[in-house]
Parts: sequence; structure tokens; C-alpha cells
Amino acid sequence: MNFRKLIAISFAVVLYACTENTNPYDFVESLTFYASFDDGLEADFANGDPNFYMSATWSGRSEPVLMQSGNEHVAIHKNEGKYGDALWIDNSWTPVYFYKGEENVQYRDSDWSGTVSFWMRLTPDEDLPDGFSDPIQLTDSGWNDGALFVDFTDDAERIFRFAFFADREIWDPELRDWDDVPYEERPMIEFSEPVFSCDEWTHVAFTFTNFNSGVPDGEALGYINGRHIGTLSGRDQTITWNPELLAIWLGYNFRGYLDELAIFNRELNQTEIENIYSLEHPLGDLQN
Repeated sequence: MNFRKLIAISFAVVLYACTENTNPYDFVESLTFYASFDDGLEADFANGDPNFYMSATWSGRSEPVLMQSGNEHVAIHKNEGKYGDALWIDNSWTPVYFYKGEENVQYRDSDWSGTVSFWMRLTPDEDLPDGFSDPIQLTDSGWNDGALFVDFTDDAERIFRFAFFADREIWDPELRDWDDVPYEERPMIEFSEPVFSCDEWTHVAFTFTNFNSGVPDGEALGYINGRHIGTLSGRDQTITWNPELLAIWLGYNFRGYLDELAIFNRELNQTEIENIYSLEHPLGDLQN
């Protein structure tokens, strides 16, 4: 056998071995926060505080109340989850509910990337209260000033959106009213297909990379049921957070189910998102 052929065969064997040993679920090592809602409100895994909190109002969130069980707005519903139990929220603008974000979201002031993944079950046009609805929002201040979130619009036929708001002085230095911001300047990805239903679980994920680079190279991707549905790119995505004030807000003016909330400290790729969507068991089982 000639030398070149031997080298080619050896390379193929090594490549095959590496491929065979690759763990398609090694993204679990990048988890910083995970709440299955199977054993209550407390997160199953958290780099920071795992507890669930309530505040009477947004402005009063600096003095939160620890929640260890549900109330008339928030409850764990047995056997209603994607896997096991699920979080049910039936809430208006107040009270507000959240996990503390410090360390649970691995915020970096440079070279920052990450992924948020969760499941929802609701029929938006029928179930949601009047007005905009934010199932999940990550911010230390307000929705339009350094915030990552998903929402449903207040239209008669609700539109689902992924939102990636840099600091207000970056994306909107003129401080315009929202209705005065041209559509193409809004840092959002819209999705209008009627995939959400109270009868079926829908997987939602978004990833982001090159945030806090100081140049317009930030990129964010939205996924529905494992499918990439849109990209927001070419923007300066500078977000300045105070980690001590950062929160993972849940169920703002929302009525429906949430399950399997997971946050990762890096951008997951298309295959990894598909693998989460295709799991036949809770994400937390991968940690065992």
C-alpha cells in the first residue's frame, strides 16, 4: 500500500472515531439556568439564585417576595407539561414574577453570546389578555432599553416577535415614541404563522452572538419548533446591564403554559436547537 493511501485511510479512521464519540447533547454543559417546573417553582439548576420571586409592581421589584408555592396568578399544574408538570400563568400587568438574573444569565461586557430555550402552550388570539404580552423578558430596566424578550402583539390576530433591544442610546438616541420608529429600524424578528395552540406545545428558542462588540456585527436568530425562522444582523448590540438588577421576567400580561426554561452561555447552532426540540424527555435528564 502506498504512503498516500495509508495516510488517507488513517485520516478517515480518526475522523470516523471522532464523529462516533461526539456527544450530540454536549450543549448541556453550557447551561447556566434550567427550570423544569416539575418539582415546584424553584429552578432545577442555577448558577445564581434558583428562587422564584414576586413583586407587587415593576417599580417595586427591588423588594421582592420569595414564592415557594403558587397563588391565583401562578401555579404548577400537574401532568400538564411538555414533560411532567408545567407552569401556568394567568396574569395582567401586575404583579410581576421573576428569577434573579445575576449569574443565571452569564452576561459579559464584551464578546457576549447565549441562547434561551423554552416551550409554550396557548392559543394567543383566544387566551391572551388585551394588550401586548411578554411571556419571557430579560432586562435590568425596561423593554426598550437593553432587553431580550419575546412577545405577542396586541393585534386582533396576534403576531409573535423576538426582540433584541440594545441600550436606548444605541438603537434610538432620539428617544422616539414606538409608533414613530420605522418598521425596518425595530430590532425584532416577526413570525405570524399560526403554530401556537392550547392543544400542542410549541418550542421557542433564540440565540445571539457578537453582542457588546462595539461595532455593528451583532447577530440574533429566532427558532420555532426547531426551525430557523429569521435573523437580525448588522447592528451594534451593546447592552449595559447591572447584573444585580437583572431579572428573568415571566408572564407579563400573559395567560398560558410555560415549560422547560433553559438559558445557555453560548450560541447554540441549528443542530443543537433541533436536538432540544426533538428530545423525548426533560432537558434536565441529560445532566444525570
